[in-house]
Amino acid sequence: MGVDKLYSSFRFQVSMSGEGYTKDGEAVPMDAAFSECSGVKVTSHVLRMRSGSDDRGVQGVIPATVEYSNLTLTRGASTSHRFLEWVFDCLPTFEKGPAKPVRRTIKITVLDDNNKPGIVWSLYGAYPVSYTLGSMNAQGNGMLLESIEFAYSGLGRTDPPAPVATPTGEETGGDQ
Repeated sequence: MGVDKLYSSFRFQVSMSGEGYTKDGEAVPMDAAFSECSGVKVTSHVLRMRSGSDDRGVQGVIPATVEYSNLTLTRGASTSHRFLEWVFDCLPTFEKGPAKPVRRTIKITVLDDNNKPGIVWSLYGAYPVSYTLGSMNAQGNGMLLESIEFAYSGLGRTDPPAPVATPTGEETGGDQ
């Protein structure tokens, strides 16, 4: 029996693929480098009620709705355009509505100490809802940051493949 593997929060990558609510990806996923990722949260709301035949006065619960918090991705402003073109195409402008209201699957992959993929969180039906350009200050020397917030409609988690023992007894990662 092996020991559970723990991951650091600072080694991760983000990729996006697919259209609509499907879990199918496109041939070439869209990757973008981010320095911060936050907001992956799912909450199951319940209805609380007392059963008519329960004379104890105890509330029962019935599942009602599921709510996904918005995901926020933050990165340093750069000249990389493929990702931001998609973001801005989804947002309305002064002259017109959204050019491409396309939902994508966002995959957040945590990496182990050897930069090998670990746990993957898939956020289905993601759509950009907010873009924020960080503060600019002529007296500072910090990096200019931009943050993009996404709404999404589903969440999945995939654990990495179990290590495979080699004939020499060493363990290697499973097929990726």
